[in-house]
Amino acid sequence: MVSRRDLLRTGGAAALAGLAGCTAVLGGGSGTETGLRLDTIDVAGSPGGPIAVHPPNEVALLDFWATWCAPCKPQMAELRAIRQRFPDLHMLSITSETDVDAIQAFWRTYDGTWPVATDPDLEASEAFEVRRIPTLIVFDATGTEQWRHVGLAAAGTIADAIRDAGP
Repeated sequence: MVSRRDLLRTGGAAALAGLAGCTAVLGGGSGTETGLRLDTIDVAGSPGGPIAVHPPNEVALLDFWATWCAPCKPQMAELRAIRQRFPDLHMLSITSETDVDAIQAFWRTYDGTWPVATDPDLEASEAFEVRRIPTLIVFDATGTEQWRHVGLAAAGTIADAIRDAGP
């Protein structure tokens, strides 16, 4: 039997997306990890190099996405609006993809202005129990998950969740 991780690593994510929209099943997990770090891609708004997925004592917004995910494209405009409203928010988009050129092209096409990280081993997906994309998660400063949404979310809804999560 092929595991979900194996399916994603071998390009099965696109096949799953074709069968089930962009709600391809990712790995499972056992909770949050504030010490987790991922490598970011050097592209508009993203510095390149390692970054904390959820720094301690900060409200954070995590966005799990993929270049082949149809709802992830319009989600970018909503996330840009969030970046404008909350410029100091720790905001990180995470993809399991490894094709840096494809990620950079997507980021430029959809005007990403915040860090984008790769998670080829699904560490963050498993740590935060992300099973479908797109998934958005807001954490308060103590690291407690305050809000989770699967699918396209409006900027106003995301902003409300961020305000509810803390200062």
